[in-house]
This record gives sequence, structure tokens and C-alpha cells, in this order.
Amino acid sequence: MNMTVDQLLKLETEYTSKHTINTVFISSGHPDCWSLEGLFCQKHISIQNRNLTDKLKQDLSKWKLTSFEMLMMLCYMGNLSEVFDDGDPETSPYPINEMCKALDKALMKAPNASNIPVLYRQCRRRDVVDGTKEGDTIVFPHYLTTSLDNWNQDNHQFIITPNKNRTKARALYMIRDKTGEKQVTFMRNSAFMVTEIESFVREGCHYKRIFMKEL
Repeated sequence: MNMTVDQLLKLETEYTSKHTINTVFISSGHPDCWSLEGLFCQKHISIQNRNLTDKLKQDLSKWKLTSFEMLMMLCYMGNLSEVFDDGDPETSPYPINEMCKALDKALMKAPNASNIPVLYRQCRRRDVVDGTKEGDTIVFPHYLTTSLDNWNQDNHQFIITPNKNRTKARALYMIRDKTGEKQVTFMRNSAFMVTEIESFVREGCHYKRIFMKEL
């Protein structure tokens, strides 16, 4: 049986009522990303549930999302993206596994980005940069968030050409674009080929632009 919004909110309430936590450590690749502390202690789920107003539910319903899928999409686009990125629908502890399953389903229902010519990824620490060379194939087991806008060029970058015929890129900004980030997310296990690498310098720091095409 699929998890419900009420069940997840109950878990959050029960956890926070028993634990006094002053700080949160959510860092890409760190085990605490999968912990209940990292998931629950700042009540991000309750916050996003309050953001899920009746009007927003009505707007999102045209994409055939369930209430739980709606909430997971808001959590992912909000403060819990790294919890989802480090989670897995099969191997993560409950309830993170159920949350990932719901986000996978939500992304399947989102419009694809096959008509977008290029997407930009401002690399995080987890992204493969060093040692990458032209001709390499890279598979990302986690979600890969990109943008239509090249909003931060003082960083390593992936510059991605989506596969026009069978892209795994989902245009979440077409569903909800509250911050104007024009977010496009590739689903799990998306694969890319490195076609070109450029090196550049910004304020004395050396960076790379890694051009990739989706396979």
C-alpha cells in the first residue's frame, strides 16, 4: 500500500516530539542525509504541506499527481533535495524509500524536456569532474537537477543536450516555478556521453565546462 500524507506527517510529529535537535547536517554523500534527523528535524515536510494549498492542489491535479506525489515534488524542489538524491526507492530506510518511489512517479507524469536544446548544471561536490575525459559515458544513479538558465558561471558546469527522442529530463518548471529557477530534473540512472571539455579561470580559480549529450 502506498504511503499517505497523513502517515508521513505523523512520523515527523512523533520524531520531533521525542528529539530536541538544534542543528541539521545535510551534506551530499554524508550518511546523515538518510537519517531521520536529516529528514524530520526542521519540519520541512509540514512546511511544504502547508504550502500545498487547495488552489495549488487544483493546479497540480491536471498532471494527475496524487496528494502524496504533489507533496514529494514540493519537498524535492524545496529543502529536501539532497535527502531524495541520496535516497533510493529499493534500498533506503523507511520512509525515505516510499518518498523516492512517489517522486519517481511524479517525475514520470511531468512534461518531458525533449524540445529544450541545452541545459545547465552547476556542479555539486558529488558530480564527477576530475578524471572525466571526452568520450566517457557517465551514468547518474541519483536525480540530476539542471536549469534552462546558466545562472552561476563561477563553478564547474555540465552543459547537457537532451535526447530529443527519449529524454529522461522532466520540466518541473512547467508544473511549478515559484523561484524562477526554470528547473529541469533528469530521472534516476540517466546516461550521458562527454563530447567536449573546456577549462576556464574565474577570479584565479580553475574550472571545467563539461559538454554532454544524453544517451
